[in-house]
This record gives sequence, structure tokens and C-alpha cells, in this order.
Amino acid sequence: MSNFVKRVGKELHDINNRPFTFKGVGIGGWLLIEGYMIKSFGKIDRPRRMYDHIEKLTNEKTADWFFSEWVTNFFNSEDIKLIKNDGFNSVRIAIDYAFLFEPSDLIQELEVVEHNFEILDRIIEVCAKHQLYVIVDLHAAPGGQTGTNIDNSKNDHPDLFVSELYQLQTIYVWKTIASRYKKEQYIGAYDLLNEPLPDWQAKYNDLLVPLYKRIIEAIREVDKNHLITLEGLHWSTDLSCFTELLDDNLLLQFHKYWSSPDKESIQQYLDLREKLDVPLYMGEGGENNLLWYSTVFKLYEQLDISYAFWTYKKMDNTNSIVSFEMPSNWEKFLNGELNDTETLVVLVELLDNVRFNKTTHNKSVSNHILLQNDYSQYSFGYDFVSNGISFHRFNHHDSSMRINDGIKILTSNKEVVVPNFKQFGGEDTPDKDVLYTFLDKDEWIGFTYKNCGEPFSVTLDSVVQEDITIKANGIVVVPKNGSYFIQSNLDETKINIKAVNNVKLGIVSFKQQ
Repeated sequence: MSNFVKRVGKELHDINNRPFTFKGVGIGGWLLIEGYMIKSFGKIDRPRRMYDHIEKLTNEKTADWFFSEWVTNFFNSEDIKLIKNDGFNSVRIAIDYAFLFEPSDLIQELEVVEHNFEILDRIIEVCAKHQLYVIVDLHAAPGGQTGTNIDNSKNDHPDLFVSELYQLQTIYVWKTIASRYKKEQYIGAYDLLNEPLPDWQAKYNDLLVPLYKRIIEAIREVDKNHLITLEGLHWSTDLSCFTELLDDNLLLQFHKYWSSPDKESIQQYLDLREKLDVPLYMGEGGENNLLWYSTVFKLYEQLDISYAFWTYKKMDNTNSIVSFEMPSNWEKFLNGELNDTETLVVLVELLDNVRFNKTTHNKSVSNHILLQNDYSQYSFGYDFVSNGISFHRFNHHDSSMRINDGIKILTSNKEVVVPNFKQFGGEDTPDKDVLYTFLDKDEWIGFTYKNCGEPFSVTLDSVVQEDITIKANGIVVVPKNGSYFIQSNLDETKINIKAVNNVKLGIVSFKQQ
């Protein structure tokens, strides 16, 4: 297994047998269009409904043409180069089984759609060329494992768990995929089922692990080398179903959205990592603002948790890595108000807009995820280590988050609150919900900046400079024009912000010079 990503206790090792973590991007919307990514969620929320809508407004031939062109235009080698150049090492590709196989309610061994498999083959080949690992994510299994829009469900019910035929088909799907890619080094992992069984389908919870065992057994008949990642229940937030390792080469996966970016919020997963001696993967998290990204992805990196940001590309946005424009008359199209000719004009424009050279690269999103170049952080996004290393306080204070640290993280009025991190579209946190870090005299917090030997500056939002002292690698930095300019030949610089007087800290910004 030395030429494949593998589990070594709680660590992952890469194809060169070196410890590493996945730092990746989720490729949603390419092989499975989710409505919110194209601002159609309230009307058309999944691929099968988009197909039906286009067919109704035009004809079957046009619907087939649109989906074929969408796959060609939405994601290709140029996107892969961008992801690599931004600094990521992996992609998690969301797949609808119906893209690779002909759906059937009659047969177990589904017919392979070879032409579509070849599209995936080429993407994997380009990823390998650029040394990007690919996590193959079965986002939509036969019958649906979630019973919502995200698995392209037919009946808004997880029929996978009530149909032996669909389970046999899912096993066949994975055995076919594993057989095809068993020698491909840059397949990082097989992600067996995306977000199975939300809590309102909990009556089927006991069926998940037995199905996982059957799929794993089938995969290992043809592929004994590749890593397998398993997701938990209820949007993969509940991993209590895992009481033992189902395979020696395993990666447990959780997802995290719109919640406090602190260690306490993921403690259950950290405890499970210790109990089962298994690495962790935050396989989906995003859809928030940049300040949340720079705190939560720092949490994963400093706690050695692999991750995949969700999602790479959406319509008219500033909080995904790539954005494309909404076509003219989009709302009229969604409302079914256009004739066939007008519909075709809208679809042609949309297909043109998603082409790589027509899109906008939100580089700041990548910078805030990877903590590189220019980015900002909440002051409570100080390093995730311990008292005396990443922060220092004299007394244990009440706090709105990071409560075990005992640092005062409060509203502007010094209130302890339940934090609001539900900035779905990347908007700023409402003023009333903004949290600040309050330091008493001689308390301090620390940050790590990956400057790679380059000079950089640190700026603090709305702080009286006489109230703080900043050190870089232990050396006091004198402010100039409101910022602290630092020259360091090291790859990383330790920044220490110490209170000379009692002080309220807001946003901390880093900028490469």
C-alpha cells in the first residue's frame, strides 16, 4: 500500500509514505446540480427536476444537450490548475450514480455509461498530472441515501434503505468504480455515501453500518489498497454509529456548517479519533463568510484534520472560490414564463457563463481557507493549542465560545451569548452578533502566519496601539502608520498580541508586502 494514501493509526500518509492531510475543495454542481448553487432552490432544486423543467419548456433533445454541455463547460482542466495553484492538494468530486450508470428498477448489475466514465477518467488523469488527490464522493446513490434534493431523490425518501435492489445496485456501483480505479494512485479515497439519513429518517439508522460493511466487502474483493471514508448520520454530524473500525484503511468523515469554529464544537469527533485510533476528515464545510473560514479551517489544520471546502463554484457569489454570472431572464426561465426559443437563449447564456474564462476567481476565499497571503481573522481565531502556548490568561472567564480556554469572547456589550454563525451567503455578521476578545492587562493571544520568508504586516481593527504590544517570534514590533510591519526569514512567524491595558480586540488582518 506504499503507493496509495493510507491510514497509519490516527494519521494519513501520502503516496510517498509521508504524514499529510487532505486540504481540498468539493466539486459540487458539476455532476449533480444543486438548486441553491444556481439560485433556483425554491423552484428547481435537483437535476431530475431541472431536466423535466427544460424538457417541458423545450423538448427532450434540448434537455439532453444542456446536461451534456453543462458537464463539458462547468469543470475541466483549467479549474484543476486553478485549484492546484491556489494551494490545495485534493478535490472531492460529488457524483450522481445516474451519470455513470443507467438507472433501472429491474436489474442489479447496472449498465455502465462508458462515455461518462471516460469524462471522469480524464479529470482524474489531469488531477494526477497536477498531483491533486481525488476523493470519489457518491453524492447520489440508487434510490437515494438522504431523501432530499442533494441525492437527486425521486420520492424525497431514502429508498436505498428500503429496497434490497437499490442496495445491491449501490454495492455494484462501488465494486465497478473500485475495479476501474484500483491502480490509480491519485484516488485519495472512496466516499461511500454522502450525508445519509437526516434525523427525520432515523428509523433507518441501524441499516447504515450493515450496508457500509457490504459495500466495503465488495470493494475489497477488487481493490485492497484504496482508503475508504465513511460519513455519519444526519448530514454526517452524528458519528455515534461507528463503534469499531469497519476496515483497516479507513477515514471517518464529519461535516460542519454554520456553527462555532472552536474545538468544543467538534470534541465528539476528536474523542472518537482517540477511541478508534483513526484519522478524521471534515468532508464538507463552507457557505459562510471569510472570517468564519479563516477560523474554522485553521482549527482543522492545527488539529491535523483533513478537510474539503464546499463548494468550488456557484452563481453570483463572493464566498466560493469561483463565481459565474446569472443569465438574463433567469427568473422567468425558472417560473416557466418563456417559450422554447427564449428558453434556449437563457440556457446558451448560462452555459457560456460557466466556462472557465467567463468566471470570476475569488482568490480571497482560498486565502482565508489556507491562511495565506492576505486574509483577516476574528481575534478569537487565535491558535488552537493551550494556555501558555497559544494564549495566556490569569483567571478562567465566562465566554460565548472556546469556553475551555477561559478567554473572554463576548459581544461588544460584554455579554455571553449563543454565537450566530449563520451567514449563508457570505454576508457580514450582524453588529449585534459580532464577538470580540477582551483581554485583561498582561493577558495575550497568539497567531501563526505562514509568510514563507516574505515580509508582511499585521493590522488590528479599532484598537488603541498604546493598549497592546505585538511580538513577532519574541521580538517587539513597533507600529508604523497603524500597522505592524514584520520581516522574517522563517516559513512561519509567531505573532503575540499582549494587553498593556484592558483591551477589546476585533479583527486581525495579515497582508503580505
